[in-house]
Amino acid sequence: MATPLLPSPLSNIVMIIVGCVFIYLAVKKEYEPLLLIPIGFGAVLVNIPALIPFAGFQGLMSKGGFLWYLYKYGVLSDLFPCLLFIGIGAMMDFGALIVRPWFLIFAAAGQLGIFVAMLCALAVGFNPYEASSIGIIGAMDGPTAIYVTTKFAPNLLGPVTVCAYSYMSLVPLLQIPLSKILTTRKERLIRMEYKPQAYPKTIRIIFPIAVTIITCTVAPMGAPLMGCLMLGNLLKESGVVRRLAKSAENEIANVTTLLLGVVIGGTM
Repeated sequence: MATPLLPSPLSNIVMIIVGCVFIYLAVKKEYEPLLLIPIGFGAVLVNIPALIPFAGFQGLMSKGGFLWYLYKYGVLSDLFPCLLFIGIGAMMDFGALIVRPWFLIFAAAGQLGIFVAMLCALAVGFNPYEASSIGIIGAMDGPTAIYVTTKFAPNLLGPVTVCAYSYMSLVPLLQIPLSKILTTRKERLIRMEYKPQAYPKTIRIIFPIAVTIITCTVAPMGAPLMGCLMLGNLLKESGVVRRLAKSAENEIANVTTLLLGVVIGGTM
């Protein structure tokens, strides 16, 4: 864990307040409530023991505490991010991408964000591993940010996760005024309906398998995440395991989000 910038118990009091602010933003403003509520509560929960005058109590994130087990076997082992990606894959429809492969061009903006954030982190003094973890925030991808940070800079896991998900929740603050500047009211009123084009089911099944083979060959370190993402999509597109697809999309994703949020808050 990172060394506190403030002496205890002051640092614990500050983090309890931060946790309460996260809960307020989630409940009152509806900023990423699925994650900010468990993160905020985890931050409150893990900092309370330090304020209790009972000698010998080591805290929930100390070895043997339940948050320590969740952190070790769920986060450091990459289990939680991988389970989340299975759920995300089960929710995704790659039909538009299959019909129009040039849509990949839009992913360039995400890659640009990664390098801009990483270079800024290097410029202010973070080491290359920490800067790489911070850089993923620029892609607005929470599970990937968690995955990379646990590999390269676990001491930054809490701040990176909170920044990544807060970043996504704050997008409307920029998106709405920019859209008003760059478009007319008539253009904004256009209804753009998604009409999926029919193509063989075989292509839908081959797509996740082919993507897994190609991406894992090119970037083997990303195999756990890409493999799980495509597995979830294959469950959905196969059409023969609807129970597994629904479980991945709902129960597994929801439980994983809850436990991941609490343990991320526990690192704060």
